[in-house]
Amino acid sequence: MKTTITTTTIHVPYLIEDYIKDVIKHNRQNDVDFVITGDKKTPAEAKEYCAKLQEKYNIPVLFMDVDDQNAYLEKYPKLKGYIPWGCIQRRQVAILKAYEQGSDIIVLIDDDNYIACEDYVGKHLDLGKTVDMETVSSPTGWYNICEDLTDRQNRKFYPRGYSWIDRVDEVKDIKRENKKIRTVVNAGFWLGDPDLDAVTRLAAPIDVVAYNKDHNYALEQGTYSPFNSQNTAIHRDMVPVYFLIPDIGRFDDIWSSYIVERIAWHLGDYVSYGQPLVKQIRNDHDYWVDAYAEEMGTKMTTDFCKWLREIELTKSTYLECGIELFDKLKSLIDNLPNEKLPYKNRAYVNQVIDGHRVWFETMKAMGVK
Repeated sequence: MKTTITTTTIHVPYLIEDYIKDVIKHNRQNDVDFVITGDKKTPAEAKEYCAKLQEKYNIPVLFMDVDDQNAYLEKYPKLKGYIPWGCIQRRQVAILKAYEQGSDIIVLIDDDNYIACEDYVGKHLDLGKTVDMETVSSPTGWYNICEDLTDRQNRKFYPRGYSWIDRVDEVKDIKRENKKIRTVVNAGFWLGDPDLDAVTRLAAPIDVVAYNKDHNYALEQGTYSPFNSQNTAIHRDMVPVYFLIPDIGRFDDIWSSYIVERIAWHLGDYVSYGQPLVKQIRNDHDYWVDAYAEEMGTKMTTDFCKWLREIELTKSTYLECGIELFDKLKSLIDNLPNEKLPYKNRAYVNQVIDGHRVWFETMKAMGVK
């Protein structure tokens, strides 16, 4: 299977070299390449550095600068006009490029995710296969994946985007069983500074020192937990519904994850968590700015996931299900009175719907059914 590792950055992506060395060490260089998208702030040295890596290691390392991306997206004009500059959603262009060139597995990393395991790519390669794996289900419909990580001070914490209403002290009757399943997403964990909401970072910063399992596991259909867009591998089958929505703050990847999970349940697929591990040495952030960017998503996630559960899906492919889901979501929110869904909240959901429809048009333009 062909695997493409993708990221977007405003820096020179020096960390890519460690991923390349690991790929070569485990003899996977014939099946792996890299696609990196820059932004308007990215220095010119970034493209030069990637070209040097490609020459040094004889492995494809494509860096797409502003001109490259503009030229590439000419054939997808709506998408070109929809994704702004100066945002992390430029990674969507790298995802599209990897998908179009035929990659089976697309790995998303952030430019502050440092490899922290052996055979990084190999630990993502169960995607798309039917394998024996532990599944976890919760009677609440929510499972805190961070229960399987250890904080240096043994504090309890939750992943960014987890429903606040469903953050309870203890969930009883968690069910675990081994079964044969097919996964379409593998969300690797993070050592060091994990992916948390800004409120938690301000109140009690977490330092992850260990993943507590020796295997990966999947959430049973009907049990939610978010996954983000760092150290996450996605199978090409679900790319037609995976869109990181601009202009909704820090919930672009979070709500995208809930959408993917809902459709995967219907199609009989799963999302797994665990290995591979990266260490996040986080780029500088203003947590108060982050908190503001998370406000609307934090307020609305519980309702949003409830709506997704209520929508009945009948189609048989990811793209068909995505179109059906958003048509029904649009109808659902249009029929809610203003006192239940105020204007700002409604506009937020409509932004998500509009963005996905642009992505669906892009997929259809590529001939995806």
